[in-house]
Amino acid sequence: MKKILTEFLLVSLITFGCASSRPEKLAQDSGAGPKTPVSVSQEIEVGQKIHAAILSTFPVCSDSKLTDYVNQVGLSVAAHAKRRNLPYQFTVLYDEKIYATSAPGGYVYITTGMINFLQNEAELAAVLAHEIGELQYRDPRLSQTLQIMDSVTQVGVNVAPAFGQLGSLAALGLVLMSIAAGAQGKPIEERLKDADERALGYLVEAGYDPQGYLDVIHRFLSAKGDVIPVFYDYYQSRPISEDRFRNIQKKFDRLPLQGKIFSTRYDVFQENTKGIRPIEQV
Repeated sequence: MKKILTEFLLVSLITFGCASSRPEKLAQDSGAGPKTPVSVSQEIEVGQKIHAAILSTFPVCSDSKLTDYVNQVGLSVAAHAKRRNLPYQFTVLYDEKIYATSAPGGYVYITTGMINFLQNEAELAAVLAHEIGELQYRDPRLSQTLQIMDSVTQVGVNVAPAFGQLGSLAALGLVLMSIAAGAQGKPIEERLKDADERALGYLVEAGYDPQGYLDVIHRFLSAKGDVIPVFYDYYQSRPISEDRFRNIQKKFDRLPLQGKIFSTRYDVFQENTKGIRPIEQV
């Protein structure tokens, strides 16, 4: 079903994009012509359009204590990213699906389902750190593909009633990731590795236990039963494999951790997230 949804969205994207673009503009977007460097303001403009479409389509968590907490953790990690001129913003979407994604301009999204899947603040910081790592790529085609990005959000909204809200968000995440990876000339797997390495560095610099990153990935790998369908969308846009885990482990082993003491901030995490946890977990 996910493959069908993604293919449908990609075909729709091409259809909408071609209908609204001149031939010479499409040549630029495909890489046939020179690429104009994208400015931060242009990237933010694209991100704002995607963000507006997401807010109008998906339920946003109304627990201000939780949303403030997630933003606090996210900003503490983003402070160590190379691209500090992005106005990083972290949005909690209310859905049981285990999911996280990002959009150009510094927008990061995480579901209440993902937060419930996590066990402490170090793990929350780890998930957000990966998305921040993804945002360090600058797509030189964004300045020439604003109309196409508009079409992505339009198609995402249109397919939501047929496939479910998080389903269309997952497909949107795949499209965004594919566009950016193509612009960098790197396959998605290489892009993930780069984001993993960046994320580990951010965690150490922000004072978070990088073990939380390994713990989250390992729990995804060892998940069984009912939880697997719940994180399937995330797995499709952020593939998790034994090879990826081993690669993260190797990068973890090279981190400068001598003499450092970390805390997972379990109690703080539990207190700030109890408003969305099932009663039996509180």
